[in-house]
Amino acid sequence: MDVLIIEEGEVAGRQPRVETFSFKSRDLSGLDLDGLRVQMIEDAGEALRKYGETLDTRRDSLQSLLSQGRMVSVSRVRLVYEGNGLMPGDSRTLNRAVSEARAEVPEVEVLFQ
Repeated sequence: MDVLIIEEGEVAGRQPRVETFSFKSRDLSGLDLDGLRVQMIEDAGEALRKYGETLDTRRDSLQSLLSQGRMVSVSRVRLVYEGNGLMPGDSRTLNRAVSEARAEVPEVEVLFQ
């Protein structure tokens, strides 16, 4: 599931802030550090490609929120892994993989729910 959030109303003539969330339900519990790192970098890169930088908002229902046209700049991209029991048991390995993914794709914030 992916979520697009658009701030309502303009402030001082600037485009409303746009943020995206890309939710992943993956079983990461059996992966080692290298596997985690590769998966997170791949997922973060995909989130950035699909939902980062600039989006073309084609839905007519969004146009009333976007006074400057269909193309909007995304200010923040978050990758959220969800699911209890789907994370590795070793928190140090998980934290290191997250740090390496953030270093590789710094435009994407990696979170867990």
